[in-house]
Amino acid sequence: MIKAVARKQLMEQRKNLTLNECIKLDDLLLIQLQKLDWSNVHCVANFYPLEHHNEPNTLLLAKYLKTIIPGLIMAYPIVDPISLTMQFYTETQTVQKNQYGITEPMPTQLIAPESIDVILVPLIGMDQSGHRIGFGKGFYDKYFVNFPAGRPRIGVSYFEPIPNIQDTHEFDVPLTHCITPWNSYEF
Repeated sequence: MIKAVARKQLMEQRKNLTLNECIKLDDLLLIQLQKLDWSNVHCVANFYPLEHHNEPNTLLLAKYLKTIIPGLIMAYPIVDPISLTMQFYTETQTVQKNQYGITEPMPTQLIAPESIDVILVPLIGMDQSGHRIGFGKGFYDKYFVNFPAGRPRIGVSYFEPIPNIQDTHEFDVPLTHCITPWNSYEF
């Protein structure tokens, strides 16, 4: 399937989810997250869910991780709309919305890619090889160029993988893992 077609279909499915369905799916995602190995993790890069997009509640996942990992550092992205790149900064109590409607921390401390142990990755969908369907700006693919190759890139999705994305590019960096409400995948 071509990314644009899959993106449209999956966004329509996500849009049609009710609040109660999203809450149930978030609880099931948390169960899958609990099955992963979190030993030797000290810093997790996360993302704020987009409002009005029925995106998985990764703040619930972060809350769980903070309870099981003493002193866990959570980092959140700030995007540069000109270069279409992003950097991760330590979590702050004060946040702001950028021009894309993405919630960002008020920057205090930049976290270098090599200091991040695991990155939770937003996506609309993925295929059975771990290629993700994002929103099409390439922020994460560009970030992954400097992210240590052996570290987990865990997608968080309400939907199971589609068989194959036909139009992947050489700059597309596949996930290493993905959690869905029903399964945990390793690619």
